[in-house]
Amino acid sequence: MPSEYNNQQRKQLELYFRCLSSVCTDSLIVYHYIPFGFPFTDRILRRGSMKKAFAAWGVTDKESLLSRVQWLLEDGLREEYKKLHTSLAARNEVSRKRYVESSVDHPDHAKVVIVNAFLHQLPSGEIAAFGGAWAIFMCNMGLTYGYLTKDEAWDLKLKAARHLQQYYNSWEDYLTAFVAGNSYSDSDSEMKMQAHITSIASMLLGSSTLAMDKAQWGLA
Repeated sequence: MPSEYNNQQRKQLELYFRCLSSVCTDSLIVYHYIPFGFPFTDRILRRGSMKKAFAAWGVTDKESLLSRVQWLLEDGLREEYKKLHTSLAARNEVSRKRYVESSVDHPDHAKVVIVNAFLHQLPSGEIAAFGGAWAIFMCNMGLTYGYLTKDEAWDLKLKAARHLQQYYNSWEDYLTAFVAGNSYSDSDSEMKMQAHITSIASMLLGSSTLAMDKAQWGLA
């Protein structure tokens, strides 16, 4: 880890990284993950879920993990999403409605519904939050699973956090973009992660001291 950070700063940044990536799991693990991460004593218990997550992303070793993290930060479906966002934004409300309705039998209908739903909430059409969050989460899994060293994981997470800060100015904007991006990736027009994100938002932005006092937006 870079020597310019003291122990307290590193702890704050690690908490910030976990807050950024907490949106990637909708299980009860998240309530342990935000304050503590994946402790050594829990590694055996967590390897089953990590294997499933890595399998879903096509990660089998260090090389494939690094390749996937690079893709998430450089692409992460951003251009694809923006292209559809721009197309919908160029239409008036009546034309947009007709377009969405006419795509009902198209394989990408769910994606059209999602982008349209977030058209005004996410006027930039920027879903870098999706790739950045998953990149950090996979780095933490990679560290626990032994694919990455502490220094390697730290450098990648810091890079991802700074990448995200180029596009969003607040937790609210970031969380909205993640819901849009994650729903788009899963073609989940029902946006099932919405309830989980709302719960996370209450932890990060509400009365909790997790983010507002210790992991403020832009910390990296």
